[in-house]
Amino acid sequence: MVNIFIANLDWEITSEDLKTTFSAFGPVNYAHVVYEKETKRSKGFGYVEMEETDHAINAIDALNGMEINGRKLDVKIASPKGNRPPKKEVVKKPFEKKPFEKKPFRSDNRFEGKSGERFSRN
Repeated sequence: MVNIFIANLDWEITSEDLKTTFSAFGPVNYAHVVYEKETKRSKGFGYVEMEETDHAINAIDALNGMEINGRKLDVKIASPKGNRPPKKEVVKKPFEKKPFEKKPFRSDNRFEGKSGERFSRN
């Protein structure tokens, strides 16, 4: 059994479309387009599982780089999660509130702004 990863799919392609396309190369056990949970919109990639290695390799060779609706497909054998490079961890800095700096008024009832401008308090 071979698991195939397909990336750069058009948003309109369905799991049934994947199954039909890959069935031309041999029996397909499973075909699935991945969707976002909140919007139910395709994420642009999916998976196909085929019985025979020879059929899977023929499908990959034929479909990799094929342009569908202006998008070139990226088709390859899916790598198990354990073999993937680790994701880069994004370190978020905690929000730091800057202390309010109150500038005293001058005796002539004026104060200076950040750029040195002088304002009147009237």
